[in-house]
Amino acid sequence: MTHIKIGTRPSRLAVRQAEMVAERLTAAGIDASIHRFNSSGDIERSTPLYRTPGTGIFVEEINRRVLSGEVDVAVHSAKDLPADLPDGLDVISVLPRENFNDVLIAERPLEELPAGSHIGTSSLRRIKELSMVRPDLVAENIRGNIDTRIQKYRDGDYDGIILAEAGITRLGISIKYHRLGTEAFMPAANQGVIAVVGIGGSSAFSAVERLKNQDAQFAMEMEREAMRRLNLGCSMPAGVMCTRSGAVWTLTVRLYSLNTREYRDYASSVRNRQDVDDFTVGILERIPPEFGYGRGGTA
Repeated sequence: MTHIKIGTRPSRLAVRQAEMVAERLTAAGIDASIHRFNSSGDIERSTPLYRTPGTGIFVEEINRRVLSGEVDVAVHSAKDLPADLPDGLDVISVLPRENFNDVLIAERPLEELPAGSHIGTSSLRRIKELSMVRPDLVAENIRGNIDTRIQKYRDGDYDGIILAEAGITRLGISIKYHRLGTEAFMPAANQGVIAVVGIGGSSAFSAVERLKNQDAQFAMEMEREAMRRLNLGCSMPAGVMCTRSGAVWTLTVRLYSLNTREYRDYASSVRNRQDVDDFTVGILERIPPEFGYGRGGTA
């Protein structure tokens, strides 16, 4: 029997996502084991994520272990993946996408929170979105895995925290929360997607590829291509989502100004990467200079 060694971070959510992949492999008659490794993002937890230099701080070490042969594949939250993977690595497969909305964990919905309430988030995108809807609230940095963040909220360190709904669903956490609509809180690219990364053409590739969910894979690829073409790192204040209505897929990109309380939305139907490339060329030509983005997308 084929045996697949899966690499993952040690957090409960990361392990649960690896288990979801292992369960599907087992159902397909493929033996799998899970191996846990810390990432630099797990070790250094004081710096806000948007101020952390580089990209891929939660995935680099585990991906290197795939390249070295220590594990066959790595399982990641796709939104943690940089737009360009190291040579030799590919996203082999993705599982069906979970709900990609953000949620506010708090006793009251966002519109009912008292002025001055402290909201925990480590995302510059969420900070920008929060400031547009409730500029009278205070965004405060929060780091740690999902359990750590929820415990900090329960301890009273924050009046509310913003997280991805997908993680709460996968862990089966019972806690009061309020879903945030995409019209105000557009999700990060690939939010809610579990990605399996491996070496193209390897035996693991053919074994894991059969798990692929076509809709989730297409949406992920279109969103990743937009991130790559716009040179938007994980820490940039941008929302990207690719959604389907009937047979038509629509890619929407929201860019927040780095200097002001403004944003711009761009949307286009897409059928393939070339459509995304053409779409992003138009975005780059229309980004207001005062937003602070360079020609390549970043400041």
